Amino acid sequence: MDCMLSPFRRTHTFFTRSFRSGLTSCVLTTALAATFSRAVAGAEAEKAPAAGSEINGAYYAWQKTQKPESPWRHDYSQTLVMKMYLCSRNAEGKVAKVYLTFEDAFDVIRQLDNLTLGVPKIVYLVGWQFSGHDSGYPAWSVVNESLKRREDPTALDSLKWLMAEAHRYHTDVSLHINMLDAYQDSPLWRIYDERNVIVKDENGVPIKGPVFGGMQSYPISYAEEWRTGLAQKRIDGLVQMLPELKESGSIHIDAFESVSYSLPKSQVSDPFLHLTIHDETEAQRRIIRYWRTQGIDVTTNHAIDAQREDPYIGLVPLAWGFYAQKDQLKKLPWIGKPAGFEGLPANLYTGSVMPAENDIRKDSVHLGGLLEQFCRQFVPWYDQNNLHPGVLAPLPHIRADTFLPVLWRPGTLVACSTRGYESKRWALPAAFAGVTRLKRTRISMEGLKPEGEILVNDRYLTLSLKAGEAIVLER
Repeated sequence: MDCMLSPFRRTHTFFTRSFRSGLTSCVLTTALAATFSRAVAGAEAEKAPAAGSEINGAYYAWQKTQKPESPWRHDYSQTLVMKMYLCSRNAEGKVAKVYLTFEDAFDVIRQLDNLTLGVPKIVYLVGWQFSGHDSGYPAWSVVNESLKRREDPTALDSLKWLMAEAHRYHTDVSLHINMLDAYQDSPLWRIYDERNVIVKDENGVPIKGPVFGGMQSYPISYAEEWRTGLAQKRIDGLVQMLPELKESGSIHIDAFESVSYSLPKSQVSDPFLHLTIHDETEAQRRIIRYWRTQGIDVTTNHAIDAQREDPYIGLVPLAWGFYAQKDQLKKLPWIGKPAGFEGLPANLYTGSVMPAENDIRKDSVHLGGLLEQFCRQFVPWYDQNNLHPGVLAPLPHIRADTFLPVLWRPGTLVACSTRGYESKRWALPAAFAGVTRLKRTRISMEGLKPEGEILVNDRYLTLSLKAGEAIVLER
């Protein structure tokens, strides 16, 4: 009589049969018995639906409305979105270098607010967890103690303090996280390995991903993490630990590729579980929608590349490298791509025009280059998006000289110059009709520095600027 084993979804159970006295005996090795036990445990867990089981992974047809599936928490076409690199780890998984503590980050946020004239901002913290950037994944449960303020009992308290205090400077602080990579020193490694959430080859051996900072990474299957409920548990745990994320209303998921770079460019995303890129894409949509049920927008790293098939337009408001890789959306195929595709309106899908991460990391004392980027890149971009909301427009051409209204500060103009100039004549916008003089102030990290007044004659003024100088003109 055959020994009957219940079939478990995507579970590889192997057995040998030996016949004794006309009966069939099932002989399971110790290792395979453990596999069978995990299958039983997994089947029992599946009896109760995981959180978010009602969330679908269907494609969102943004072309019909040119609007997001549900309103964004922020208007990303009118927000300065940046990253701030706090800490790196070494090849042993220990802290390598602290660039900014939470207290240091607060000082930089204050200075950035002065340089950017109080525009609404979102800052994603990189390296906030465990021992720095790319550490602890897939876990998000530990805040980096090296970043703690002296007066706080824990680093978590310091992070909460930063998120609250940053609002004084028109800034929502949130986190830079990763949902693709796993490391063997993570507290979640064992369960993710046992539940086959780690992507494996045909023989059940974890597939190696890229080496980051001297440590070997391993890709995760979004589809299996969602099916087992571990994705929802991971998200819920972070939001419960840091409910301030709901107030910030945004989170950045780095490396949100559907298939790891370590896998061949094929439709198969997980050889062991026989999953495809389509399975992963559907799970990613569920993950994005699950974050949004928490009141949190998801931004990602890229719009499209060879490792993904959907840029998630209408589900994701911002892809970090959207402008740097703007031609990729035109060249590469992707789900729902309209014929003759040329681009997208910024209030539906945009990118970061002033990332700031490398500049802050390189020089957090002087913030060199950021004032010029703000004046020459961000202000023209903001102006264009405000004047033509919902209309497809290319990234504004970066000019040597800028003279534009600061639309979030009525009655204010900004002027800057890369090379400087003498006695250049500028026409004022119609809103300045009747104005005969304007206050001139110099933009600095410590605030606006008064520099007298400038006369206006019939809506024209004559201005001189030094190389690299940026000023504000106000009524």
